[in-house]
Amino acid sequence: MTISPLADLPDAIETLAKWFHDEWHAFDGRSIANIATQLSENLNRDSLPISFVAHRNGQLLGSVSLDRFDFPAFDYLSPWLSSLYVHPSVRGKGVGGSLVRHIQRFAVSRGIGPIYLWTPGSTQLYERCGWLEFATTTYSGRLVKLMKFSNEGSAL
Repeated sequence: MTISPLADLPDAIETLAKWFHDEWHAFDGRSIANIATQLSENLNRDSLPISFVAHRNGQLLGSVSLDRFDFPAFDYLSPWLSSLYVHPSVRGKGVGGSLVRHIQRFAVSRGIGPIYLWTPGSTQLYERCGWLEFATTTYSGRLVKLMKFSNEGSAL
């Protein structure tokens, strides 16, 4: 598996936008075109916002982003790991953990940190990667957990 900046694989935007729409946004009215436009803002190689894509033999496996803002009530915190997505056919096979660790290494190598995320789901993957839960709140009517990764003392 290879992890590359989305800027190296811009043709993946259309597929990622469809995946994100089907997974998260079909219910909130965001269109595939709107998601694709937002992803196209992440076509950076060394600055934020940035997205990375996991792929193998021309097949997209998943993606993750590092954005300046991702949670309006906590805009004073930045940056945010966002949009971690792994295709269902490869879930549970280490792709998600590899993407999370890739973002962590990217941040650490550039002196960026701490980094934050929020999730309505399980925190186990993030905890295995060194993240700590620091708050629970509601977002769009759902209970979500906020987590932090600090690169201090990290052995990445």
